[in-house]
Amino acid sequence: MTKPIEKWPDTYVPEVFAKKYGLTLKQAKTIISSNGPSKHGCDVGAAAFIRALVMRGTRSPARRRPTPGAAP
Repeated sequence: MTKPIEKWPDTYVPEVFAKKYGLTLKQAKTIISSNGPSKHGCDVGAAAFIRALVMRGTRSPARRRPTPGAAP
């Protein structure tokens, strides 16, 4: 669940934040909501999010285990 970021004063405008970090609008809103109205907190959160995306892109995906009782 995301917090209502539209009512926070002195926070990033999601469109500006998304453009600054090359994020989608949904990703930008999630980062702003998760890190509160602090621009510094959002900047740090964006850097961590981008590093996580890079790390995820360099690893092979985990093997999914079949769900018990599910058809193959």
